[in-house]
Amino acid sequence: MLSTVLIITSTTAFATSTPQQQEQPTTAAAANSTTYTDDTGFTVDLPPGWTAIDQDNTSQEAKETAASQHRETLVEFCPERQSAVMNISTQMVRCDDDFGIIQVSRYVNMDTNPDFARGASSIDPLTGLIVMNLTAEDLVDFHDRGSPEMIIVQSKDVLVNVSSIDNAGAQWKTTGKLILAANQINELGWIQLLFVDWTSGYEVSYVAPKGRGGAGESISIFGIGLDNLPSELEPIMQIMTSANLQRPPSG
Repeated sequence: MLSTVLIITSTTAFATSTPQQQEQPTTAAAANSTTYTDDTGFTVDLPPGWTAIDQDNTSQEAKETAASQHRETLVEFCPERQSAVMNISTQMVRCDDDFGIIQVSRYVNMDTNPDFARGASSIDPLTGLIVMNLTAEDLVDFHDRGSPEMIIVQSKDVLVNVSSIDNAGAQWKTTGKLILAANQINELGWIQLLFVDWTSGYEVSYVAPKGRGGAGESISIFGIGLDNLPSELEPIMQIMTSANLQRPPSG
C-alpha cells in the first residue's frame, strides 16, 4: 500500500454488548425497522423509510457473470426520500447517490479466486479434510491492495450471527471487520462490514459522495469514527450491525 495506514483496533461483539449498549440501536427507529432477506440468506434490518433494490443474481446470465468475476452485487439500500432511478440504457434500477451508496456484494468461490486462493485452504494432515482459512482480514487486505489511495482510519473486530436451515437450525458466529476509510484529502471514503462464511465473502459498503461534480457533499473525516458518526450516517450503522446470514439448505 503506497499511503501510510493508521489502524486503531478494538474488539466489539454485536451479540455480547452490555445491556446499555444494546439499547442504543434498538430505540424507536429500530423498533419500526423492516427486516430484509435476500435469496442468499443475507438479512438486515432497514430503518424506517429505507427501501431495498434487489439485483437479479438468479438468472443464468447473472450466474455466469458472477462465476467469471468471482463477485456479485446482491442489493442496494436507498434511504428515505431518495428515489430509485432507472438507467435508460441498461434498464437497471439504482439509488440516487446524493446521500452516497450502500451496497451488499458477495465474493463467490473464494477458494478458487486467484485473489484469495493462495491462503484459502489447507489440508488437515490428521483427517485429510480441507480446512478453510479465509477471514474478513483477507477482504481487508484485498481492498488495501486495490485502493492504495485510501487510508484505513479505524478498524473494529465484530461478530456476525450465522444460522443454518440444516442441522436443526444450528447457530454460530463468524468474525467480521468494520472499517472506516478516508481518501488522502481527509474526506470519508467508505464504511464497510466484511465477513466470510466458508468460501463466500460478504461486503456491506457505504460509499460516501465525492462532492466534486455531483449533488452530494463530501464528508470530512475529522472528528468522526465508527462510534461517533454524524447523525445522518447513523442508519448505516444500524443496517451493518443488524447483519446476519441464514444459510439455505445444502441439498
